[in-house]
Amino acid sequence: MPWIGLFGLALLLGAPPLAALSPAGCVEPGLDTSRIAVAGGSITEIIYALDMGESLVAVDRTSNYPPAATRLPSLGYVRAVSAEGLLALNPTVVLGEHDIGPVEVVAQIRQAGLPVVVVPEVHTVDGIFAKVACVAAAIGAPAAALRSLHQRLQEQRQRLPAAPAAGPVKAAILLSLEDGVPTGGGVETSAHGVLTMAGAENVFAAFKGWKPVSLEAMAASDPDVLIMPKRGIKAAGGREAVLAHAAVRLTRAGREQRLIGVDGMSLLGFGPRTLDVALQLAAQLQSAGSAE
Repeated sequence: MPWIGLFGLALLLGAPPLAALSPAGCVEPGLDTSRIAVAGGSITEIIYALDMGESLVAVDRTSNYPPAATRLPSLGYVRAVSAEGLLALNPTVVLGEHDIGPVEVVAQIRQAGLPVVVVPEVHTVDGIFAKVACVAAAIGAPAAALRSLHQRLQEQRQRLPAAPAAGPVKAAILLSLEDGVPTGGGVETSAHGVLTMAGAENVFAAFKGWKPVSLEAMAASDPDVLIMPKRGIKAAGGREAVLAHAAVRLTRAGREQRLIGVDGMSLLGFGPRTLDVALQLAAQLQSAGSAE
């Protein structure tokens, strides 16, 4: 199978070489990739995009795209992988996102002699390119497939918006309304990364990580637009239930019913589809901004 060295991958993908050479996750080709197990939906998407889906023998529950991935045996959730179930499938290598776990299980898998490649996660455009480079290097991806994926991603990258002249639209990403409490994405999250890519202002930039947001904080942040994973909207009782929530009604987004539902993995997974989602959000946010 034709392959390119790591520096060649970095140059081809337009990502900084060091970003594609993290010792925690990227390795030179040489692993047996005849039977790949994956814990992390973005990695699964990348492998299919590199025309190596036939090498997959198992994926985790976040691997819901492409549809073919949902027909593979499941490893459980990315943070709760079962060593026994995984080893029973006889994979030759495991690729996992940065939060593959539990840590003890990953150690157990490695002690059994099975290589585990942990792919670094950086919530930026360069981070997506670096993730693709890392996965391609680990699995020895065909150069032609990598070039094709790179071209598609690069075209999307070039269409990402610059900062709008009138200032960015204020937006918030809510992961859920679990027990009636909004969970918002602050800085150092995939939510902040995708909003930045879309040219929006994250109203929760005052805190780090995913955190519960009080009624007072929602009112003070007052986003123009709310974005939620479709699964989170469904779990909260649907679009009307979200817009009727007390915390949401306190915001301009709630009053003007500006709620955007997006597939959660494409929104927050920082795989190949996240650039496309950022472009779609940019157009929707621009429309919301022009309506003010």
